[in-house]
Amino acid sequence: MDWALSHGLVKLGANGGVIHAPFTLEPFPIDPAVCGRLAALTPLYNRLARRVAESLDFLSETLGPAARDDPFLRRLLELARASAGAQPLQLAINRSDYFLVAGEGPGVWRALQVELNTIAASYAGLASRAQALHGYLAAGTPEAGRLLANDPIAGLAEALAAAWKRLGDPRRVCLFVLQPGERNVFDQRLLEFALRERGIGVVRHSLEEVGGQGSIREGKLAIGGHAVAVAYLRAGYGPGDYSSPDAWRGRELIERSDAVAVPTAAAQLAGSKKIQQVLSREEVLGRFCEADEARALSGTFAGLYDPEEPVAMAEGALPAWRAALEFPQRFVLKPQREGGGNNLFDEEMTALLRTSDAAERAAYILMERIAPAPRRSLMVSEGALRDGDSVSEIGRFGVLLADGETEHLNRDVGYLVRTKAADSREGGVSAGFGHLSSLIESAE
Repeated sequence: MDWALSHGLVKLGANGGVIHAPFTLEPFPIDPAVCGRLAALTPLYNRLARRVAESLDFLSETLGPAARDDPFLRRLLELARASAGAQPLQLAINRSDYFLVAGEGPGVWRALQVELNTIAASYAGLASRAQALHGYLAAGTPEAGRLLANDPIAGLAEALAAAWKRLGDPRRVCLFVLQPGERNVFDQRLLEFALRERGIGVVRHSLEEVGGQGSIREGKLAIGGHAVAVAYLRAGYGPGDYSSPDAWRGRELIERSDAVAVPTAAAQLAGSKKIQQVLSREEVLGRFCEADEARALSGTFAGLYDPEEPVAMAEGALPAWRAALEFPQRFVLKPQREGGGNNLFDEEMTALLRTSDAAERAAYILMERIAPAPRRSLMVSEGALRDGDSVSEIGRFGVLLADGETEHLNRDVGYLVRTKAADSREGGVSAGFGHLSSLIESAE
């Protein structure tokens, strides 16, 4: 814990003081070939998300039914259509999250995607600090040489700097759009400091502040006497971030200006759960990918269902929502939201499904509940040690800088490992459920 506090593996506590972020004492073992396959998927998912974001008709058609009863989703769709083409240069910072499950045959592992985060993909900074902690703990042991290096902050800073440079004015700044009272501030600061070391100015504001204090001058977003080159959103992914008209005005200013929005409203929508569900259909995925790309990506999809579509069960075909009522332990109900705490399981899920009609269910998808094999972990949170069964989610960070179909940058830049108790439904680190970890090549 002293090492964590001394080296930036920290967050703000509930009372405002600095405390260590939750972490594990040991890294997660992974077959190097599996790790390589996950990294190779990142550019493919980056490209897929970009192409989906560019297809406003597809977004509108796919998300329209859900947006009818979801004002937040409807407003984002309207914003995406209204701001199309405002900034041809596109920068994406994504994170695709996976669970590893047993494949066919001994020692064979299959990666199933949990979700693709196209907005506010966090923990790039603290992920590198967790890997460094494990390096410190493993010093002088054979395990030290098998730890997998990890520095996603460098890759994110490189991508942001490349976008900033292409706008051609070194006086312009990078705007970090943040939630008030952010507890994960140090993760964000590590990226800010990396940009400042590259000679790029950084300002920090909430959406409400951007709306109340910002303006567009000759196409440029201006706030506090600064012209903005890149607007990096670590807020704006849920309705709670738009509690006032000024907050929505702030997002609109970002979208309408020539600042590179990370992400645009369209790119944010490309990461929604309904889009993930529809892309799991072979004929839809083929609209946006080459055949070899589609084959690689389709193998990562778990079962994803519209609530009304039939699902083939051993007990017979049922509409997905009825299958979830009959076998709730096999499904999770997901709304079109990012961030933890939104998914519905078990009794909460069945209660909603019993009392909703088809139009209300259209705002959700049903997903197969992924069941990775648990393993014993030592987890440290708020000064306490927990020894017990755990599961680990592996995220791969990716960056893409493109102008139309021309990709200037598209690559994987590192990973995030979050380990949680096997009986926990949520995995958020800031909320105290997930514990930051790292990867080590398995010894087998």
